[in-house]
Amino acid sequence: MIEHHQGYTAVRKVGQGFRPVGKHSFNIIHNARAVKHGLIKQFEDSTGIIFPVGVRNNLCTQVIPVLGKELAAIKLQIKDNKNENN
Repeated sequence: MIEHHQGYTAVRKVGQGFRPVGKHSFNIIHNARAVKHGLIKQFEDSTGIIFPVGVRNNLCTQVIPVLGKELAAIKLQIKDNKNENN
């Protein structure tokens, strides 16, 4: 994943201008596919389900908000199925 550390937490007034305080507060990630793979990997680790490669690639074509909603819906279905079986 390609990350560039940018940004500052706050600015402080010094003389006529402002000076940044606190370096590298957030990262800008320039590779959305890596973020999607990370989300899918976290989901697989938390649920114990491993998606086939075709499903994983299909999920990577989704925009991130849709991907998050789909993974959340799958997780709810898994939770409901476990509750029904108990």
